[in-house]
Amino acid sequence: MLEVNGTLLILVVSFLAFIYLLDKVFVSPVSKVLEVRAKKIQDDLNASKKARVEAEEILAQYQKHLAEVRDKAQATISDAVAAAQKNRNEELGKIMEQGREKLTAAKVTLQAEKQQLVDQLVDEQVNLVQTIIAKLVGVGGNSQSLDRERVKRSLEEAC
Repeated sequence: MLEVNGTLLILVVSFLAFIYLLDKVFVSPVSKVLEVRAKKIQDDLNASKKARVEAEEILAQYQKHLAEVRDKAQATISDAVAAAQKNRNEELGKIMEQGREKLTAAKVTLQAEKQQLVDQLVDEQVNLVQTIIAKLVGVGGNSQSLDRERVKRSLEEAC
C-alpha cells in the first residue's frame, strides 16, 4: 500500500515546482512565439485580402480605361473613314464635273465640225448637182440655182 510520509510530500512539492519551472522556461515562451506567429499569419492574410481587393479595383479601372480608349479609337477610325469617304466623294464629283465639261466641249467641237462638214458637203453637192444637170440638160442648159438651205436641211436630216 501507499504510505503517506514526508517523502511523498517532498515528491509532490518537487513535482509542482518542476511543472511551474517547466511552464516558465519552455511552455510560456513557446506559446508566446506561437501567438506572435499566428498574429503575423493573420495580418499577412488580411494584407493579402486587402491587396487582392485593390488589385481587382485596379483591374476594373484598367478594363474601363481600355474600353474608353477602344471607343475613342473606334470613333477616330469612324471619323477618318467618314472624312476619307467625303473627300473621295468630293474628288469623284470634281472628276465627274471635269468629265461632263470635257464631254460638253467635245460635243460642241463635234457639232462645229459637223456643221463645217455639212457646209462643205452642201457646196460639193450643189456643185455636183449642177454638174449633173449641166451634163443632162446640156452645157448651156437651165441655169437654175439650187436652194442651199434646202440641201443643207436634207443633209442634216440624213446625218
